[in-house]
Amino acid sequence: MWGLLVCSIAAVAIVIERLAFFASQHGDTKGLLRAIGQRIEGNDIDGAIAVCRQQKKGMLPRILEFGLLRGEKNRADITDALSIALMEHLNSLERNLGVIGTIAVIAPFVGLFGTVLGIIRAFEDIALKGNSTPAVVAAGVSEALITTAAGLFVAVIAVIFFNYFKTRIKAYNQEMIVAANQLAEMLHFHNPALPSRRTCISPVPRRLARQPKALKS
Repeated sequence: MWGLLVCSIAAVAIVIERLAFFASQHGDTKGLLRAIGQRIEGNDIDGAIAVCRQQKKGMLPRILEFGLLRGEKNRADITDALSIALMEHLNSLERNLGVIGTIAVIAPFVGLFGTVLGIIRAFEDIALKGNSTPAVVAAGVSEALITTAAGLFVAVIAVIFFNYFKTRIKAYNQEMIVAANQLAEMLHFHNPALPSRRTCISPVPRRLARQPKALKS
């Protein structure tokens, strides 16, 4: 029971910490991208970075800022930078989840261990008193059943929250990937340093401009 108590306290502490963490990550992703897009449309990358820095909630603004700081690069470089930032922040999303998963696995075994100890105690009582009346074995059997039930209860709660957090992580990670791709798209089509933009406004070569004179002569 002491082992199960430690496991349950650890699980409750991690669940509370993770719930508070995910609550702090919830923000207006569409509004943030809209504000960034307006700055990028006006070729104001510094303004877009300032919009990200003003957002104090969640890790998505930090990821988008990481990409905006490389706004003059090509799309492949921007995408690679955003992928690196996403992978770094993914560790923050999954922090301490391994502990909950471990508790979900070992809690039934801890309860089973208590069950074995309870049965051993029941047989010891039978050996000491020389009879096997219900009153003699009741204490040991009761201990066995309580520890088994407690182990299963802790394991079920841990599994529920483990799967819940895994689902939240998957949804939030997908949301960040979509936002990062949208940012890369915006930077790609509004980057004045792109080669495709330069070719559209490149002057006529001098040798072509002199060609009519050569024909006239």
